[in-house]
Amino acid sequence: MQAILRPSSRVVKTSSRRAGQVRWASNSHNNAGRAHPLARPSIPIRRPTFTSTTTTSTFAARNSKQRVTALTTVLLATLTGALSYLIGLKTQGPTDQSADPASSSSSYKEPTRRAFDAAVKELQALLPEHLLSLDRDSLVARSHSDWASHDPSGLPGAILFPRGTQDVVNIVKLANKYSIPIIPMAANTSLEGHTGALTYKSNPSDAASIAKRGRGECITLDDLEPGLAWVVDVSENMNEIIKIHDHDLQIVVQPGISYDAINETLAEKNIPLFFPVDPAPGAMIGGMIGTGASGTNAVRHGTMRENVYNLTVVLADGSVIKTRSRAKKSSAGPNLTQLFIGSEGTLGIVTEATLRLVPKLPQRVGVSGFPTIEDAANAARDLVQQGVGLACIELLDDVMVKMINAKGGGITWEEKPSLFLKFEGTQAQIAEDVERTKKIVRTNNGSKFTFSRNDKEAENIWYSRKMGLYAVIDYVPGSKVIVTDVCVPPSQFPALVAATKADISTQGLIGPFLSHAGDGNFHALLSWTTQEEKVRGYGVVARMVERAQALDGTCTGEHGVGMGKIKYLEAELGSGTIDIMRKIKHLLDPKGIFNPGKLIKEGPCC
Repeated sequence: MQAILRPSSRVVKTSSRRAGQVRWASNSHNNAGRAHPLARPSIPIRRPTFTSTTTTSTFAARNSKQRVTALTTVLLATLTGALSYLIGLKTQGPTDQSADPASSSSSYKEPTRRAFDAAVKELQALLPEHLLSLDRDSLVARSHSDWASHDPSGLPGAILFPRGTQDVVNIVKLANKYSIPIIPMAANTSLEGHTGALTYKSNPSDAASIAKRGRGECITLDDLEPGLAWVVDVSENMNEIIKIHDHDLQIVVQPGISYDAINETLAEKNIPLFFPVDPAPGAMIGGMIGTGASGTNAVRHGTMRENVYNLTVVLADGSVIKTRSRAKKSSAGPNLTQLFIGSEGTLGIVTEATLRLVPKLPQRVGVSGFPTIEDAANAARDLVQQGVGLACIELLDDVMVKMINAKGGGITWEEKPSLFLKFEGTQAQIAEDVERTKKIVRTNNGSKFTFSRNDKEAENIWYSRKMGLYAVIDYVPGSKVIVTDVCVPPSQFPALVAATKADISTQGLIGPFLSHAGDGNFHALLSWTTQEEKVRGYGVVARMVERAQALDGTCTGEHGVGMGKIKYLEAELGSGTIDIMRKIKHLLDPKGIFNPGKLIKEGPCC
């Protein structure tokens, strides 16, 4: 889609042709039953007393798929055009200047140690002692996601644990006053460096790591000294459910709660609803909003973009806005909720979110193997094109199935490229969809289906799918894994899968993959033990991105851009679109304090 933004006839590309889901993170790749290395299990998720409008409801079986994609696209185009026009009036001048981050960020100031110390002193007068940490262990634990494959970028200087919106307001006002960078953080399971602090030439303690990076050497956490940024960790004290509106299929939550905890609470209260976006166990709502996360349920229930109604956001000057009401639809201006979803913490800090819930319906899970990866990918494409009512269509290659078998889990699978499918609906609807699926599988040379007979079997089968990352890590002792994703239109998915598998084989790498095949979202997990293997792995990533973009897809379907994929963004969106994104950033965050160096390059950082 294109939108004409100015009389100068500059045209920007608002997105690639819809490729399933277009934005961040899978935010987490934890596994059920296994704690994240940086998790703080001693801090329970507090569930306050809240009012539910009812405890039981009857819902139509097919009500769960309520999409607003077309409306969202129109509203975003309108919003972008309006903001662009207003910003253009404010920043008239030679257009070539805006393409240069340095020239277009004259209000940005590099933080200094003196300003940092003064700001911390004021913070200590505002916040109780336990809400602020300068301890190195805390800084290290929140400096780098254990799942990110790239080197750590820098240490923050302080960790803050706000209790609610007012604490965030106080923190942001001080950061803005002293030009202190702020990094919003929830689960800290980012894959593309969204939560990494930057280093600055003005900070003497950063000099050694900057020099080492300049020589092309690897950076470790031991190389880093406390920096000048604040991490605002919402997972400690902002992890509550505020209210359930089950008659309206909505829930209001804080950003530090995980989607697992939301669904556990609904089940405990016998409310027959669930929140459908499922990146992986452990993902928290704040990060899921920041990345526009999705997961296995996106085929039927959509991404975060389709499942968030309203946000409470603290802006850079400390002001607080609500992006819209709880109404399911509104034509009262552009939908600002969509502006913040996928913005990766660069425009503001979300402190509350109103989410969409969907009815719990009967489910059945099935698995089928195929002789080749092309056969499996073609079957996934046909299931989508022929409108079979599946909730999930997951593709695992033969290497991934082999690793899952080696990991164990109670079920041993035939080591072939396989589709893991989840059916959802009434028993009659499931029976009809199963028969249609069997025919499509047979047409594409698939083997006989293994079906779950009850909920426990379905859970065990799906557990195999969810344990993929751990299976890869354990398969090669001492290895690390580059986890990356791209997304293409579903019709192009078979071509992407076949070419990427051939590339991994040519490079001699261990690189299984799994995919949300229903919407063209492809994940590669590239194992490496030496620096040379890591370089080859990133070569595979670069070619995979180029291949996806050539197929009218995107460099990331759900992991987000962060620092890891900034270099691919202009080729996908064009310099005009990047310029508009930068100007929106300047309008909302003129000093550039929110998560600098992520999504687009900005400000005086190294």
